[in-house]
Amino acid sequence: MFNDHDLLDFLLVVAPGLLATTVLFAVLWVRARERALRSQMTQRSPDALSEDVTHLVQAVDAVAIEVERISEAQRFTALTLAERSTGAGGGKRVPERVITPH
Repeated sequence: MFNDHDLLDFLLVVAPGLLATTVLFAVLWVRARERALRSQMTQRSPDALSEDVTHLVQAVDAVAIEVERISEAQRFTALTLAERSTGAGGGKRVPERVITPH
């Protein structure tokens, strides 16, 4: 009845249609999700939004503190390694602290 060539022709005809409908449904789903999120944001009270902003600010501050701790640890490690390498090799002086521009 059908051979492999007919099946291949059928798939070549049907595949673009399936791709188009898949993309269409994906776009429609994303738009519907965006509308739902926007409606949720507009229904929230100003107090809830200010709480979210406060929480976000606190989270950013916490991340900034952790980054500063990491940079201090890196400076200490670099200074220690530099002291070890100059201590074994001779008379180079290592600066007390290097201040880097931000």
